Amino acid sequence: MAAVATVAERLYYASAALDFEATVTDIRLVSREGADALWQVALDKTAFYPEGGGQPWDTGVLIATAKSGATLEVAVERVEEDEAGEVWHYVRKPLVAGTEVVGYVDAARRQDHEQQHSGQHLLSAMFLREIGARTVSFHLGAESCTIDLVLREGVEKIGEHELRRVEDAANIVVSEGRPLMSHWIEREMADLMLSRGDLRKLPPREGPFRIVQMQGIEFNACGGTHVSNTGAIGAITLRRVEKVNQGWRVEFCCGLRAVRMARRDYELLDGVARTLSVGAKDVPARVEKLLEEKKVAAKELKALQKQQASSQS
Repeated sequence: MAAVATVAERLYYASAALDFEATVTDIRLVSREGADALWQVALDKTAFYPEGGGQPWDTGVLIATAKSGATLEVAVERVEEDEAGEVWHYVRKPLVAGTEVVGYVDAARRQDHEQQHSGQHLLSAMFLREIGARTVSFHLGAESCTIDLVLREGVEKIGEHELRRVEDAANIVVSEGRPLMSHWIEREMADLMLSRGDLRKLPPREGPFRIVQMQGIEFNACGGTHVSNTGAIGAITLRRVEKVNQGWRVEFCCGLRAVRMARRDYELLDGVARTLSVGAKDVPARVEKLLEEKKVAAKELKALQKQQASSQS
């Protein structure tokens, strides 16, 4: 019989450690198709971040060791929080309530999420400071990250110069290595910070609230994971901007993801340059020339077709 689940202690709030010891407090079957089953496991404490606030869940493994020394390794495929605040780890093998386990969070995935999430905080602060654009939503995807912005009254679009200005301002703060710190405050203090303008918004719930402070830049009510200082965000690049229903959507990437994207972009550009037998910097001019030659050829073909039609009539 399953034990009564208690809300797990969130270890990532107080520590950056990605391995931990815990005890299974509850388990429930989600689905079963033949021999393939999906289970939800609750622990008394966890370092796995559940999906929320625009940030995806952590993945990793749970390892249980029997008294005989035999081990059972279970992959954690997804992590979610229910309405009661319990954290559920999705696994393919059942773990009995009361079982002691060691958990290991995927370090590369967590680092990527921390860099993108902290980078979003910094970018949102710089868009507001530099051009008065307010962030209304954030999405952290496997390939790209986006923030949706509402521009200040009277401004219709974001220009290239403004994008470069914000990007430069954000990367200067990265180079300064400003600390990111978090602490908990009660509702009364949160309301006071909101009225003073220290906070831009609060989640629609009762306190206490976790406040993430980027020293000298902003305070933000946020339950997500972050780097310890802005230097760990790494380089920030703004990739493109487009108009959406509620404002303007900016795609960006940070840290190691920015390095991988830059490498991929260069490889694509280099491939095109080799195909056209020109240097990478000459690709735009060569493509423009090819398009112009195509237009000229199309006009000549149309003229020949017209001339042929006239001679046959």
